Amino acid sequence: MLKKKIHEDDDGRVVAPMNIEGMPWYNPHAKKSVQAEKATQDPLSKRETFRLIMQLYASALPILLVFIAAFAGLICFMVFVWLK
Repeated sequence: MLKKKIHEDDDGRVVAPMNIEGMPWYNPHAKKSVQAEKATQDPLSKRETFRLIMQLYASALPILLVFIAAFAGLICFMVFVWLK
């Protein structure tokens, strides 16, 4: 019988659980990962949801401004260089 290897840097966390229903190795009694348990504990309040949405917009705004500036630059180039 093969001996299970023990690695010093293994802390037991599951990065991607492979216990999927329908697979031959599926174990319905297997322990859920900590992340899955944490995700199902408590939903966000309205205030927390609003803050997350505002942070999303704040992070997307600079990218949107770069695209708008590039499009405006392209239009200016077409109007002032190509049409003269």
